[in-house]
Parts: sequence; structure tokens; C-alpha cells
Amino acid sequence: MLTVNLFMLILLIAATAFFVATEFAIIRLRGSRVDQLVMEGRKNARAVQIVTTNLDGYLSACQLGITLTALGLGWLGEPTVERLLHPLLHSLLPEPFVTVISFAIAFAAITFLHVVVGELAPKTVAIQKAEAVSFFVARPIIFFYKIMYPFIWVLNGSAGWLIRLWGLKPAKDSEEAHTEEELRIILTESYESGKINQSEYGYVKNIFHFDDLLAREIMVPRTDMVCLYKEDSLEKNLKVIKEEQYTRFPVVLENKDQIVGMVNTKEFFLKYSDNPNLDLTQLIRPVLTVSDAIPVKNLLKEMQKRGSQIAILADEYGGTSGMVTIEDILEEIVGEIRD
Repeated sequence: MLTVNLFMLILLIAATAFFVATEFAIIRLRGSRVDQLVMEGRKNARAVQIVTTNLDGYLSACQLGITLTALGLGWLGEPTVERLLHPLLHSLLPEPFVTVISFAIAFAAITFLHVVVGELAPKTVAIQKAEAVSFFVARPIIFFYKIMYPFIWVLNGSAGWLIRLWGLKPAKDSEEAHTEEELRIILTESYESGKINQSEYGYVKNIFHFDDLLAREIMVPRTDMVCLYKEDSLEKNLKVIKEEQYTRFPVVLENKDQIVGMVNTKEFFLKYSDNPNLDLTQLIRPVLTVSDAIPVKNLLKEMQKRGSQIAILADEYGGTSGMVTIEDILEEIVGEIRD
């Protein structure tokens, strides 16, 4: 009988360790990581996904398991250890002290095993090896959940009713996505720990910064704009095209406040090779004009919508303040590009 009790004692401590490890592992594991593992076809990934997408239910299962094993240890552990100690102490101490001291030692021993072996050690392992532990415990906890579902349903329902009285929501209804600041912190931690390289870190940081930019902050100022003049001779404009070697040029009348369109140099040279007396005005295409206060993200959408490679920016008085190309926008994310 004593041997059976000792075996049951070991089993209860192991069960406590299992439920504690399960609880901390499934909380620690990120949902995005689980989705990635499922897409990779990892064994048991589906089981882990089932558990992590129903945290409220499976955490209740863990709590129920921990409570049951704790009750079992309290009921079985102290008497079993006391029975082991009683004969030894009986030969060393007077009878009145034997029961008290054996009880105290048994209580301390069971408490130590329960806290250290059953809770603290598995908790630490689960936190540090959340993914490996989750794969190991997923199927057993699903099995336990199905067996104990009526009890879990009653307990969860009662707890849900109670917290609603306090104006709170159940855990499954109160999940929140990461804020931008949280993502920035996660990104920095991933970079510092070597999970992502410097280029990846820079790209994502630039994307966050990109969302706050205005067009005037990345534009080519009007003083730096290289333009073709509609009234100039073909030879003069051709000289500008050859010297500057840009893909596209704005076309103006008398000054840069009077932009009438743009010319694509590839189209120009294809036509010019067949017709040296080409009329430049025939190649002028409409150009997108927007306020220089437009957010860059909105400007990009508008340029994509219209298939435009250049946007002319107008200031508050209607004059030209500068221009933005698709290249300028991309450079804010990937760094300097030379077209």
C-alpha cells in the first residue's frame, strides 16, 4: 500500500508539473509564430493552434488540473511521508514528539516538492522553451480538455458571469493587437537579439516613418528641378536630356510655375531616331499635380492609381514648390537609388 501511495505521489507531482508547464507555454507562445509553424507543416502545429486560439478554455483546463493535483497531494502526500518517517523517528524520539515532528517534516517535504518540482521548475522551462513545450503538451491537454469539458464549461460560465458583474470581458473577447509603439519595441528587440539583420530592421523602421511623411519633406525643390522648355529649340532640349540623363522631364512654358506636362526620354529617342525634325510638343503627356502638404502614403496611392511616375507639388499659392518621383518615395524605404 505504501508503494502504491508513493507511486501516486510521484504521479501527482508530475501531473502538476505538466499543467503548470502547459499554462505558461501556451501563454508565452505568440499566435503569429504558431500560424507560421502551421504553414510550414510542422507536426503537432495544428494541435498547438487549437490550444492557443482557445486560451480561455485551455487555461481553465490547466487551472482545473493544477487544483485537482494540489488537492490530491494534500490528501495523499502528508500521510504517506509521515508513515515513512514515523518508524525512524519513533526509535529516536519520545512518542509525544514523533507525531508532531513527522507531520511537520512531511508537510515541509510535500510543500517543497509541490512548489519547486511541480511549479517553479516547469514554469521556468516553459518560459524559456515555450515552443518545444507547447508541441509536447498540446495533444495531452486537448484530451484532458475534452474529458473534463462539462466541468470546465460550468467553471468558465460561472467565472464569466462573475467578471461581467465587474464590467469586464472574458479573455477571448478582450484580445488586442499590437500598437505601433509595441511593434517598434519588438522590432528593436529582434534586431538586438540577431533575429533580423540590419537591412531588414532599417526597412521596417523606414516604413513606420514613411507613414508620417508629407510630400514636401521628400520632394525635389523647384530650384533643383531640371525641366525642358516648350518654346526652346529641339537642339537645346536635346542637349539638356543628354547632359542630365533622366528618364522623365517636366515641360514648362516660361517658368516653373507653368508646367504643362512631362516627356519620357525613351519615347523621345525612339521617335527622334525616325524623325530628326521631331516636334517635342507631340510627346508631352499630362502630369499629376497635387498639394505639397499631401501625405506621402496618399500620394503613392494616387500615383499608382493614375500610373504616374512624377507628381508636381503646388504650394498654398498655386505655384510650383517641387516634384516627387516614384524613386523619391521608394528611397524613403530602401535608401538611395540612382535611376
